[in-house]
Amino acid sequence: MTAASYLCSMLETSHGIVLHYNRFGDDKAIVDIFTQRHGSLSFLVHDRRGKRKGGIQTTLLRPLNVVELTYDYQPTLSLQKIKELHIAHCYTTLPYNPMKETVALFLSEFLHYALRSEVQNGDLYHYILYSLQWFDATSEGIANFHVAFLIRLTHYLGFRPNLDAHAHPDYFDLRDGIPTETAPLHGFYITGEEAAALPKLLRMNIRNMHKFRLNRLQRGRMLDILTLYYKLHVPEFRELRSLGVLREVLA
Repeated sequence: MTAASYLCSMLETSHGIVLHYNRFGDDKAIVDIFTQRHGSLSFLVHDRRGKRKGGIQTTLLRPLNVVELTYDYQPTLSLQKIKELHIAHCYTTLPYNPMKETVALFLSEFLHYALRSEVQNGDLYHYILYSLQWFDATSEGIANFHVAFLIRLTHYLGFRPNLDAHAHPDYFDLRDGIPTETAPLHGFYITGEEAAALPKLLRMNIRNMHKFRLNRLQRGRMLDILTLYYKLHVPEFRELRSLGVLREVLA
């Protein structure tokens, strides 16, 4: 470590939500965690199953686990190093309910791409944390959870659709996030019943989502629209491998 990097380094402790675990080699992995203190950070960890002493137990790094971690924070480095890691919140149903686990895997991949450039944001962190804890504790009426969660998430990421003053838009421009009277030339828009229903759907949240009677096809279409909307507003938002699995489980 150079003198300059040493001066920039500091030991930090923060809660965080595990988003992605990418194993490589025999005993190494890169873990992406959305931390309460510094936003999205990537960490190089050593698997305790390997021979290297002082590795991290990988079961602690399951997607969407809420952890408390102490790390040597160096803002100039792309990969940080974890010194200590503990579970900060124990889920009671999420890892054991097949439907909830599938939704969790989908959301972890979705958030992995949606939050890659996010810096410290206390409101966003607490929204995600509260939503996950609520989802874990709730036993009924959860079919719309992932849709309601992603709709509300646009508010915290700064690109919530602007529909406050428009009750029945003819078209909704997904790229610019606004209603229009004519079809946008770029082709990224919805119209007809979908555009008319959007103002109502934007009022959906995890508390009232059970009141929205969406069938499987409507829920799937809403998910397609939301995924496209995020692709248009989040740089380098990639195709989601878990989306197909989610569709099968929720079919």
